[in-house]
Amino acid sequence: MIQSQLGSAPRSEISPHLRVRAAVFLLLVAFASVWLAVESLLAGLVSSFATPSIGRRLLAWDANDPRLEDQLGQVLKDTDRAEGLRHLERATQLSPASRLYWSDLELACETAGDAQCTDQARERLLQLSPMAPGYHWLEADSGLRTNRLDLAFAQYRRLLELDPSFAASVWSSLQDLHQPERVYERVLADNPRAELKVGYVDFLSDQGDNETAFRIWRRLAAGSFSFPYSSAAPYLDRLIALGRINEALNVWQDLERLGIVEPGSGKGNLMFNGEFERPPLNSGFDWRTGSTTYLAVDFSAPLAYHGKHSLRIDFTVSRNDPYEPVYQIVPVLPRQTYRLEAYVRTQEITSDTGPCLLVRDVTPGGFPDAVSETAVGTTPWHLVQVSFTTGPHTQAVRVSFWRPRSRVFPTEIVGTAWLDAVSLRPEHSPR
Repeated sequence: MIQSQLGSAPRSEISPHLRVRAAVFLLLVAFASVWLAVESLLAGLVSSFATPSIGRRLLAWDANDPRLEDQLGQVLKDTDRAEGLRHLERATQLSPASRLYWSDLELACETAGDAQCTDQARERLLQLSPMAPGYHWLEADSGLRTNRLDLAFAQYRRLLELDPSFAASVWSSLQDLHQPERVYERVLADNPRAELKVGYVDFLSDQGDNETAFRIWRRLAAGSFSFPYSSAAPYLDRLIALGRINEALNVWQDLERLGIVEPGSGKGNLMFNGEFERPPLNSGFDWRTGSTTYLAVDFSAPLAYHGKHSLRIDFTVSRNDPYEPVYQIVPVLPRQTYRLEAYVRTQEITSDTGPCLLVRDVTPGGFPDAVSETAVGTTPWHLVQVSFTTGPHTQAVRVSFWRPRSRVFPTEIVGTAWLDAVSLRPEHSPR
């Protein structure tokens, strides 16, 4: 009975149609796996073969693979340059939008000295990637080396528009032309980045061509450009260091007129920012810091003599050292008598030699140093002054808040001094 019941159960069978579909699917999977394996093997061979014979055999199997053509060209370029170039050119023909193949061809053509091929490859690279700075650099460099200056200038101009970080390299490349004003006109004049133009002025000055640098500066400053003070500071400070004070003063006045430096002198006062109402630039004709070892310097101390701020110097360690914590370079006229005035107060200055005002000619061998009285102990705000007469060649003076080394006990100095309302005027001039 049980067997009869079991024997009567329905049987499950797969239809022939489903079996055919399954077999086809398995064949497709197997074919795809073989195809992927062959492609992986070919890719490995393309990227690794090192002999021309292997490359040629691979090309016989697949004559339209640009990877094979490019790799074979790379292998042959040092042993059979002509055939190598043919394969590299073939790669660009098979894949004309590939920057990689055009770059390989460009390098091989340049190495072979084939200027026409090199130019064509570079032109194509520029068409493919017009926003890539490196291709403009290559084209500009080629134009410069082959004396095609119009091409070089145009490509350098575009390069700097795309990437200003190339500026130093561009200036160095164009330096041998000895045509700085032409370079400025053709490469920079239309560039909206004024700091690039200032950088070129600084480059020329650094190379010793200060006359041309200043002419270009005057042309630049005649516009209404704006740029960070830090762009002009190296050029300005170099002029001061070289003793080109008149040029430096013109640059400084241009910066004031352009609003890059805020005017900081009162009527007739030659000192800049003499009341310390703004942070110093530590550059140009503003206050600068000297050695501040064992000192604390505050340019915005409260409780000023006039205004909101004053300069505070704390002598923090008991030592008998000379100190010049702050100073300023001030343009002056030769053979002129001036009066330097300031207000000073002190608190517990221990040495018999406290801080004072010092004026020196920035030109070696100029007029003798002028030194005011010192301030010691604890004193309220009081006037400190000194007069001096400039020499026949004096162009600028160095005004310092200075503490000389003491020679009388007690020699070491500690304590605090304040400085405010510093002014420098020709004697007998109206206040």
